[in-house]
Amino acid sequence: MSEKRGMQGKLKYDFNTANAVFIKKKDTRFFRVTERDFRSYYGERFILENGEYKKYEGPVYYWNTNTIVKEPIEDQIQMGETEKRNTLVRPHERHLLD
Repeated sequence: MSEKRGMQGKLKYDFNTANAVFIKKKDTRFFRVTERDFRSYYGERFILENGEYKKYEGPVYYWNTNTIVKEPIEDQIQMGETEKRNTLVRPHERHLLD
């Protein structure tokens, strides 16, 4: 029998997920995003409540986790890859290394 892998817990949302959520990039453009991306974005975040945009100042989480970011990178979603990825080069792909 195989075990479950990957995300098994519920994500914590510190805001009402029924409202539309937006992020603002440095070039002053607004983007509507999913709640999962919204909670992981380090930059200006806004929630549309009752027809009014309200600035959100809550915590920033690593994407798809409940871990709060300690040293965020500005103006992007915090992916939080802590382990270095190992790539396997197959014998017929050695030419890609040159």
